[in-house]
Amino acid sequence: MSEQSQTPPAAAMPLSIQIPPRPALLMALQHEMRKDDYNTQKIAQLIKRDAAMAGTLLKAANSAFYGLRREITTVEEVIAVLGMSQCSAILCGLVTKKALGVGAMMMARFWDVSEKRARGMSFLAGETRAVAPEAAYNFGLFCDIGIPLLKAACPAYLETLSLANREASERFLKVEDNQHGVNHALVGAQLAQHWSISAEVVAAIGAHHNHDVLYDETVTGATRALVALNHVVEKAIEEHRGANSLEWIEGGAAACEALAMSSADVDEVCEILKSRFRGGIT
Repeated sequence: MSEQSQTPPAAAMPLSIQIPPRPALLMALQHEMRKDDYNTQKIAQLIKRDAAMAGTLLKAANSAFYGLRREITTVEEVIAVLGMSQCSAILCGLVTKKALGVGAMMMARFWDVSEKRARGMSFLAGETRAVAPEAAYNFGLFCDIGIPLLKAACPAYLETLSLANREASERFLKVEDNQHGVNHALVGAQLAQHWSISAEVVAAIGAHHNHDVLYDETVTGATRALVALNHVVEKAIEEHRGANSLEWIEGGAAACEALAMSSADVDEVCEILKSRFRGGIT
């Protein structure tokens, strides 16, 4: 399986699924940050043009999840303390939620889990150094973004989701495919690609229910690492909710092998993540 085969072509998307355009603020931030000599002051000014976005960024940075010793009061401080890459990842999440989090697409539990996944992925990426924390955060954010888009497009999707949640791995996707001719991994990968998220993240989103990708050496190490890290974070999220992760039951051994982690290592990081989840991350 190649990187290209994991990134679904635009033609595969049913006409009923509307991929929202990339938000102007995200486009401007990506343009500035991809410069070799990007200017943090200019980026801070871009952020502050949207007062609500700047305020939400400060709230996120001061949340218990990051455990900072002092309160951050300016956008410039957020960039200085958390770093540009982490700040960019948080902003991507905030812009995405603002773009998709209203009306028919609003799903409170979805956003709660997505925020936990994104921040958990970023933390674990930093601990393992398996992949860049920014890429891990973006994967966590967009991993299941196809769910609210499918809900908006398909009135019966919540019934499908209820059925699919009883399954794990690729069977989850088959339930969606059978009911709607498309699945959330495909839709999520399309959105991430359309919004200029990195290729390895797009590929991992499309493959995140495919355990075989963890053994496929034709797939980039970053993509495999993202899928493996997601298995660990998913385990922590489900345990935090008092449930077992069907994904981990099926793919946990492969994830451990891919990350060179023992079951004891996984249990340790899951306890850390659950402690952070209990402390509040929104």
